[in-house]
Amino acid sequence: MHLIERAAERLRQSGNLNHGTAHLLQPAMNPAEPGPIQPCPSPQGLAPAGRRHPVIDDQALQSAGMIDWTRERSRVAEEFRIVQNQILRSAFAPETAFESNSNLVMLTSARPGEGKSFASLNIAASIARQRDREVLLVDIDSKADAIGRKLGLAEAAGLLNLVSDPSLTADSLLIRTALPKLSILPVGTDPERRGELFATRQMARVIRDLGQANADRLVIIDAPPCLSSSEPSLLAPIVGQIVLIVEAERTQRQEVEAALDLIQACPNLTLLLNKIQLSTKHSFGAYGSKYYYAS
Repeated sequence: MHLIERAAERLRQSGNLNHGTAHLLQPAMNPAEPGPIQPCPSPQGLAPAGRRHPVIDDQALQSAGMIDWTRERSRVAEEFRIVQNQILRSAFAPETAFESNSNLVMLTSARPGEGKSFASLNIAASIARQRDREVLLVDIDSKADAIGRKLGLAEAAGLLNLVSDPSLTADSLLIRTALPKLSILPVGTDPERRGELFATRQMARVIRDLGQANADRLVIIDAPPCLSSSEPSLLAPIVGQIVLIVEAERTQRQEVEAALDLIQACPNLTLLLNKIQLSTKHSFGAYGSKYYYAS
């Protein structure tokens, strides 16, 4: 039995898995091109706490990993539409209308490099492009290749500042993007107290408030890997659903199971298989055979 199928079966037996394991492909890089794109600094400088950051344009979003959405029928775009529809159904289904955290969605993985930041950004962009509802992308990952750093937001005030300084408001820290329905909340500028702040009741209140401030807005939280950080397990009881990104042919069964154990407090878990090897048998969305992987 396939690794992901085993993990899914284990969750189905516990009654804690959202039925259906999604498959996601990441866009191929041209082998002749240079390696991963470096963080894109803002030409106007990075915004300190209390000052508005310039709007993030399309070029910066693409540098951070957003796919080319002008290719309407690309396979990766079609895959993201399927994933987004499943997330939206779970977040805004009639039966969850009175759940205060149903619109809080956390994306994480077992180990680094599985593509959860890529998935977070593109799921958020895909939903925002529909213009049916607002999307807030919350970056709580401070690693070197995290979304915030790629967008030049390493020094921008954000979630950690919001938790440590009650005088700040979330609206004053949100950063607008070229997609009118998409805004970003950076991780913030208090790295020394990061572990301490995420374990506080104030963090839980702030996360819940982000969801309750606009019940029609989807809040996507890009979290660090489960086996590298305590944040996913701390936030699992707070969010309404978790998407666990799993890298095909690399992530081991025991790693998936260990990650699931850490986030099982969330009532709605979905596994999303990423970086699968395509063959000529895969014809959904596009023709040909390519290997898709993270930038």
